[in-house]
Amino acid sequence: MEIWKKRLIEKYEKMTLHQKIKMSILATSMIPLICLACIFLQFMYRSQIGRLRESISEEMKSRFAAMNYEMNTIELLAKTVWSDTSFAIEVGNAVLDGNLKEYDRYNFKEQTLAVLRVITSIGQVQSARLHLELPEMREYPSYLYRMDRAENSRWYEDRNALPSGGAWYMNVTDEESSGSYSSYYTDSNMASYVTEIRINSKQKGVFEITLPMEALVPELFGRTEEQDTFLIDSERTILGLDEKGRFSDISEKELLHLMGMHSLEEVDMQKTSVYSGWWKNTPVLLAVAGSEKNGIILMELISIKKQYQLIFLEITAVLLTELFMLLLLTKGINGIVKHLLLDFDIFADCMREVERGNLDVRIPRLKQVEINAVAEEYGRMLFNVKRLMEERVRREVLVKEAQLKSLEKQINSHFLYNVLDSIKMMAEVKGIYSVSDALLALGRMFRYNLSIDTHIVKFEEEIAYLESYLKLCNIRCDYSINLSENINESVKKLNVPKIILQPIAENSIQYAFQEQAEDTTIYLKAYVKEGCAFIEMSDMGMGMNENKLEKVREGISKPNGDSGNHSTNGIGLRNIHERIQLLYGTDYGVSIYSREGCYTKVVLKIRWEE
Repeated sequence: MEIWKKRLIEKYEKMTLHQKIKMSILATSMIPLICLACIFLQFMYRSQIGRLRESISEEMKSRFAAMNYEMNTIELLAKTVWSDTSFAIEVGNAVLDGNLKEYDRYNFKEQTLAVLRVITSIGQVQSARLHLELPEMREYPSYLYRMDRAENSRWYEDRNALPSGGAWYMNVTDEESSGSYSSYYTDSNMASYVTEIRINSKQKGVFEITLPMEALVPELFGRTEEQDTFLIDSERTILGLDEKGRFSDISEKELLHLMGMHSLEEVDMQKTSVYSGWWKNTPVLLAVAGSEKNGIILMELISIKKQYQLIFLEITAVLLTELFMLLLLTKGINGIVKHLLLDFDIFADCMREVERGNLDVRIPRLKQVEINAVAEEYGRMLFNVKRLMEERVRREVLVKEAQLKSLEKQINSHFLYNVLDSIKMMAEVKGIYSVSDALLALGRMFRYNLSIDTHIVKFEEEIAYLESYLKLCNIRCDYSINLSENINESVKKLNVPKIILQPIAENSIQYAFQEQAEDTTIYLKAYVKEGCAFIEMSDMGMGMNENKLEKVREGISKPNGDSGNHSTNGIGLRNIHERIQLLYGTDYGVSIYSREGCYTKVVLKIRWEE
């Protein structure tokens, strides 16, 4: 957050005065427009969604009331039948009396069981039948059966633990039951109300009334693109989802997420609730109503994508209107600010001319008093700057002329090189080969320094220069300094800045070896890694402590550092670091590592080029 705030402040500070004034007026004017738009959009959204939620809630209440009425009617029919004790006695006699005559059986079927026939003629009731736990009993289709006929029904396992008020089972069988039991038929998607009955003190059974689930909720299996109605029974099974519908694969977990609950036990069975949310990137409303008595929950899931699109269109229209008003406002503000800052723009144009190098600009008299005063002062300053520049140019010319005259009086450097070459030949004639070798090394160094036409050399040339320098040092010192080379052949042809090894060796001799005064070695290593060439020079000298090392590093990395230049010729580590960065960029340069009493290592990082 702080970073964004800092960036905004920096961006604001870089704006022109014209932009700042225009933005300030515009921001002040936009506040009431934005507030009005937010209030209107919020009111419009709540109004549209609120009306939709209220409509869905009323529809769900009506549908749930109709379902409860149908279920209560079925329950009342069942209770009415079994409240007649004579009916139970007659059923018991007909079933338990194995010697009952056929005429009596006929009268039992046509008269006593006619009560159940009446129930099946009411509404959409498919069957009203009694199941008894008598394996050898005689059946009376389609009203009286053995208990094992219902073994595929969902209530069969619960037949001995039914509540006193009966229970409802939705989708009582998963598939059709017929075949050899042609008189005992049950279709899928059927609901059954079952209740326990007693024939006598020893014999009990189950009374079942079966009807289509659509009779309870007519819309249960209706298919629409935008909504789906379904039931969740007491066993928390979702029933009625259309396999080809939009919400066919919704799960209990997703329903709970829409309701903001952890389990269906949290559903308030006392009222109808409407929840809003998103399912598969689609805005939906979920209407929920439950029956506390039988544990059944009725739900309706509705896609409100079209309503959201309509709201989006209305919001877009409002925003376009706001944008049009904003454009008009911007245009008006721009005209006002431009008129007020006309003199300032004239002054700014003159300053830009000066920036392009035209120092002869004359600023006209401006109408605004404050800006005109600043412009006059700027004109006087511009005149003084022009005068000072002309004087400085004259001084520079005089200095250059003096330098040229001084150079003309210097000794010709090539003359000195030729003299050294002559002395070398004289030493060879006399047989003084040690002096000849020393003069040869000195001559090579002199020639290397005289080649002022280039600042880039091959790395192998830089190594040869270092070897010549160490030969001369071995003549001057009382101990021998050897050079150990570990260099990849491909690196030897690398182009490097001129004189980058000798100053490092000079520092090692001056600061690392003088106190030791014994034979030693300088280790030179060069290799390529990750697209860069690395050149390492190490000595096993006195090393540095942490404080001294930090000062040296600071001298290398910072201008005017006092610890980066230690070589007597003035070309120190800081100079090498600057030249490498000037040629290759800030990702390259000089690094130094050291440990007191052990070693010092300088690493040069250079861009690798084949």
